[in-house]
Amino acid sequence: MNDLIEDKRIGIRGINTLYFLTALLLISLGAAFQERDVLKGLLFTEYVLVLLPPLVYIKLKGDSLKRVLRLNGLRLKHVMLVILITILSYPVALFFNLVGMTLLSTFGEIMQPPIPTAENLGEYFVLMLVIAVSAGICEEVFFRGLMLRGYEGLGTANAIFISSVLFGIFHFNLQNFLGPIVLGLIFGYLVYRTDSIFAGILGHITNNGVAVTLGYAANLLNERLLDPSIEAVQGAMPGTLQLIGAAFIVGIWAVVSGSLAYVLLRMIIRDTESRVKALSGEPAEKPKFSFFAYVPIILTLLLFVLFGYLQIAQMGMIQ
Repeated sequence: MNDLIEDKRIGIRGINTLYFLTALLLISLGAAFQERDVLKGLLFTEYVLVLLPPLVYIKLKGDSLKRVLRLNGLRLKHVMLVILITILSYPVALFFNLVGMTLLSTFGEIMQPPIPTAENLGEYFVLMLVIAVSAGICEEVFFRGLMLRGYEGLGTANAIFISSVLFGIFHFNLQNFLGPIVLGLIFGYLVYRTDSIFAGILGHITNNGVAVTLGYAANLLNERLLDPSIEAVQGAMPGTLQLIGAAFIVGIWAVVSGSLAYVLLRMIIRDTESRVKALSGEPAEKPKFSFFAYVPIILTLLLFVLFGYLQIAQMGMIQ
């Protein structure tokens, strides 16, 4: 721990080590708590394992939470634009997840995702609080807050890309790997342009809220329209051909909605052009490359590969 705080700067070695330690806690302690009680386990994971470490780390470094996390206000116009951009980007992230699931389906049967869905209005509001609001706040502080700031010495584009890939890996789920990377790129760019972590938090809450809402709506439709005799068939995960068809349809939808999202994004770009130009004129201090600084990332990647192997093995194709 002393190595994490001896250099009074937010640096790559420190945040990479914190990322690895948090990942270990996520797949061990977090998984154990979620297995006992999914919702309480998720709350524990988000607030104790994901949110608390970066806050403690920043304070131990003696740095400013406001500076590191970009705790700056968001204009009302940008609030509305971020919400709309996220909603329109949802099909784009969904398309990439479908592509990943299609590739996985060639190894065997896709596993049912463990994410709970609401059966009634009470459960809906609880899931909105846990899956949308809590995850939106905690994960954005870690990734678009600390990780994005820590990597910015490598350049803004690199910082956004690396933090997004690390965000995808952090889910430890091949079926939900590409989508989070895409969302991370969008949220990271929004945070950079607006200079506000609240753009990422709002976008994350909106995206997860859409997912929770669609899950609840699907359950309502199943309850009212479907014959109980085919309930088991509906619960089965689709095969490769079905996933290809779904990816094609969603892909067309993603092109249209993604284009509209880009039009709205251009409005934010125009609004923030002068501030970004001023920042681009400031020379950034590039960190010296150190292999040991990236060892924690390599270890996390090996864990991700192991989890991916186990996931494919569970699908029945690896003996």
